[in-house]
Amino acid sequence: MPRVLVVGDRMQAVRLDRIGDVAVLVLTHPPVNAVSDQVRVALAEGLRGALEDPEVTAVVLRGEGRCFSAGADIAEFGGAKPLMRLGDLCQRIENAAKPVIAALHGVALGGGLELALAAHYRMAEAGATLGLPEVNLGLLPGAGGTQRLPRLVGAREALRLMLGGAPIGAAEAMALGLVDRVVEGGLVEAALAMAGEGLGPRRTCDRRTGFKDMPGYQAAVVAAREAQKGNRLPAPGRIIDCVEAAPLLTFQQGLNVEAAAFGDLVATPEAAALRHAFFIERRAGLPPAAVAAKGVAPIATLGVWGTEDQAVAVAFQALTAGLHVVLAGDDRAALVGALELIALRQEQAVAAGQITEDTRDSDWARLTTALGEAALAAADLVVASGAGPQVPFAGLGVAQVGGPQVAVTVPSGPGGLAEVSMTETCPPEAVAPVVALAQRLGWRVVFAGPGGPIELGLRQALEGAVGFLKAEGVAGAQIAAALAAYGMGSGDRSFLPQAPAGAGRILSCCLSALAAEGARMVQRGQVRRPLDVDAVALLSGLVPRWRGGPMYQADLRGMLVFRQDLLALAERSALFLPAELIDDLIAEGRSFASLNAG
Repeated sequence: MPRVLVVGDRMQAVRLDRIGDVAVLVLTHPPVNAVSDQVRVALAEGLRGALEDPEVTAVVLRGEGRCFSAGADIAEFGGAKPLMRLGDLCQRIENAAKPVIAALHGVALGGGLELALAAHYRMAEAGATLGLPEVNLGLLPGAGGTQRLPRLVGAREALRLMLGGAPIGAAEAMALGLVDRVVEGGLVEAALAMAGEGLGPRRTCDRRTGFKDMPGYQAAVVAAREAQKGNRLPAPGRIIDCVEAAPLLTFQQGLNVEAAAFGDLVATPEAAALRHAFFIERRAGLPPAAVAAKGVAPIATLGVWGTEDQAVAVAFQALTAGLHVVLAGDDRAALVGALELIALRQEQAVAAGQITEDTRDSDWARLTTALGEAALAAADLVVASGAGPQVPFAGLGVAQVGGPQVAVTVPSGPGGLAEVSMTETCPPEAVAPVVALAQRLGWRVVFAGPGGPIELGLRQALEGAVGFLKAEGVAGAQIAAALAAYGMGSGDRSFLPQAPAGAGRILSCCLSALAAEGARMVQRGQVRRPLDVDAVALLSGLVPRWRGGPMYQADLRGMLVFRQDLLALAERSALFLPAELIDDLIAEGRSFASLNAG
C-alpha cells in the first residue's frame, strides 16, 4: 500500500503518495483537474516535499479521475495576482534535481500539457489526447509552452498545434517527439517502472531536437506568418513571434517575450469576449434544475415521424450515433424519398472518408420504416417534424419531441445549435429524454421558454434593422460589407475585409436591434437569461465568438448609452423601442450580465 503524505492544508487538490522510493503527485481536483491557483500551490508544496525527502529518487506527476488535466482555470485569467504562477511552477518542475515523469491519460490540454512539457519525461496512455487550445480563447500558452514545444517538435508542428488549437492523439504525439512512451494500460505501473530505470533529470529547456533544421524552422515561421495575413485576431501573430524567438534568444529571454505577449493578449477585447463565450456556451447548455434532478434515461431506439428535411437530418444523425431508428410517415412515396436522402448522405460520408463502408452498412441495418404511427409505440423517444397543429414553429427545422410541451430546433449550422423550447407547465420528465438525445447526438443545446426559437427572433430583428437602414437610404451593398467586416453571419471567421465608410452607424443599428430583441425575449420569459441570447447568437454563427454576442456588446456600451441609442432610433421605427427591462436595470444600476446569475 502507498504511504500518503499530507502536505499543507491544500491537499484536497493534490495528493502525494509514496510508492517505494517514488513520490507520486496526484491531481485530485474534479471534474477535470483544472490547474487553479490552489492546485499550483499544492503542487509546489508537494514537489518541494518530494525533493527534500532523501528517500525519494524520482517523482511521477499524474491526474486522478477521467483525465490528467484539462488546463488552467479560465476564471482566473485577468484576475488578481496568483499565489503561484503556472510558469513559475513549470520552472520548478523543470529544474528539479530528481527526474520528474508526467503520466498522461484522458486529456492533457493547455496548462495541463504545459506542466507535462516541463517534466523531464512524458508517458501517455494510448487513448490520451494532448493539445494547446489557448488560441481559441484569444491567448497563447503562457507557462513556457511557446518555448518548450518548439524545442521538442520544431516550428512547423509547434505552430500547427498552437495556431489550430486542435488536440492530437498519443500515437501522433509520440511520433512528433512530444511524448517518450505510449502504453495500452497500466499507466501508473509503467510510470513507476520508468522511474526505477535510473534515469536522470532531462530539462526540456536544454533540448535542441526541434532546432536541428534551422532553415526549415525559419521557413515554417515565414509560411505561418504569410498564412495569418489579414487575421483580425491578435493571438496568432503573437504565437508566431514567440516561436520565432525560441531559437534566437536564451530560454529565459524567450519566456520573457512569451510573458509580455500573454499579458498583452489577456487584456484585449477579443480575449475578454472569447472568455465570455466559453462560459456562457456551457451555462446555456445546463438544463433547468428540475430537469437535471430528474436524470437522463438512456435512449436506444428513436422514432422519427415525418419525411421533411429535418426528419432526414435527425434520422441520419441518430444512425451515425449508433441508435436504432424507426422512420414513419403517412405517405409511401415520401417515405421512399426520405430513405433515398438518408442513403445519399451515407454515401457522401463514405466518399468523404468520414465513415467506412462497413459502418454505413451497420448504420443502415439499424433503420426500419413504417407507414402509420403504430410502429413508433416501442421507441424510447419520438421526434415529429414538419408543420402541424401541435408543432409551434414550423419552418426553421423544428421538431416536436416528447409531446406538445417541448419543441427542439434541429441543428443545421456548424455550431450544432439545438434550441429546446418548453412551456411553463412542461414537466421535467418530458424534457429529460430530449437532454439524452442531445447528448447522444452531440448537439449544443440552449434551453428556452415558449415563444419561438431564439435564433429566429434574432434573425428577424437583424432583417428588420437591415430593412430600416435601406429605407434610410443606405445601400444594401454597404450594409452587407459592414456586416461582413464585423463577422456577422460568418461564424468564427477572423479573416475579414476592412470595414467600409459608415460601418459604425450600420453596426450600431444592427447590434442595437439584436440586443433590443434579446431584452424583449428576457422580459417575456422566452429566454432564461441574457447569456442564452448571446449563446444562441454565437452557436448559430450569427455573431463571431470573439465579439461575445449582442447582450455582451450592449453591456460594453453601457445601459444608459444603449438606451439613448435605442430611443433615437425608435423615433423612426418601433423595432428599436426599449423594453421596460432596460429602464429597470438602469434604475437599479445594473447590467444585462447581472441577470445571468440564475
